[in-house]
Amino acid sequence: MKRIEQVIILGAGASKSEGAPLQKELFEEFFKDQSIFEDIKKNDPKTWKNIWNLVEEQERLIKDFFNDFWGIDVIKYNTKIDFPTFEECLGTLDLANLQGQSFKGYDKEIINKTRNALIFIIAHHLDNGKLREVNHRKLIDRLKSKKTLKKTAFISLNYDIIIDNILTDLDIDFHIDYGIDFVNFRRVDDWLPPDPEKSVLLLKLHGSLNWLYCTTCNHIELFPKENCSIKLFFKNHKEICKDCQTPMKFVIIPPTFYKEMSNPFIQQIFLKADEILRQADRICICGYSFPDADIHIKYLLKRAEIFRGETPEIYVMNNHEFKTDTQKQEEELRFIRFFKNKDKIHYYKNKSFQDFVKEGIDIK
Repeated sequence: MKRIEQVIILGAGASKSEGAPLQKELFEEFFKDQSIFEDIKKNDPKTWKNIWNLVEEQERLIKDFFNDFWGIDVIKYNTKIDFPTFEECLGTLDLANLQGQSFKGYDKEIINKTRNALIFIIAHHLDNGKLREVNHRKLIDRLKSKKTLKKTAFISLNYDIIIDNILTDLDIDFHIDYGIDFVNFRRVDDWLPPDPEKSVLLLKLHGSLNWLYCTTCNHIELFPKENCSIKLFFKNHKEICKDCQTPMKFVIIPPTFYKEMSNPFIQQIFLKADEILRQADRICICGYSFPDADIHIKYLLKRAEIFRGETPEIYVMNNHEFKTDTQKQEEELRFIRFFKNKDKIHYYKNKSFQDFVKEGIDIK
């Protein structure tokens, strides 16, 4: 495998620049959408029926969950509602599953359906047609023009397929490589495996909206440029494995304190990320605040640091117009505290992902 000199880690802030909501904004954005649907219901019942038949079960589960668990009546949505975080919502349900317990009125089946309904919110708001690709495209174009793209690997912590689409659209001299083998590679006239000499690594540690997994065949299928995961939430829709006819499952590791990493392909991606982080001379972290709860990401970075015997050059670009000086200071301290050599942490207080896209960094 060719040597990787630079790893770019893309967090939620990078996708935010393209119109994707942050995790903390997902509930608010979802229930804003419901007010739109209510207007359609009143003014155009036929259109309402065609749209809402697709998501009616998810709507009911989510509304019941917020009312029963958090005392929030989302039918009376207003901007003053203080929603719980995604980690709190999913963590509560996941811990019940881990403990083999349930809640009054919420047995294991309802817990799992509610959990999936919450994940539906993620897929719904990261639907491919809703997001821009401007900044990610500029980034790829800049790296390509400087002839550093093939020496760069991307680690994405996002489910959306913004950067996937751009890498897929590149000319024949560049091949997107997810670090895993898709069943597509074994089929005639389907997606071809990447050429090692032309490949650009994109490692999606939390899964992707354009992957589906067959639990019977134990294979994963790629659906280029398609948010196939959202189809699985639609009423009466099932994506069937072409080989065994088993209904396929989405591959999304949701934001929870108890992240389930048992999928064998996710494990392969983590192993590949472990390998390339040990190689890279520099790591650029974009749109990611390095939260305390993300110990699996910190584990990978610490393994790389200890293996190398030194801290790689770390560049952090995560500013936005609403970030306070106090937030910047706390975030910078999180990065500095974690790594051994503090002098190698280059925290750009006033640099956003968009700035990095245009200007790059001053390499130390």
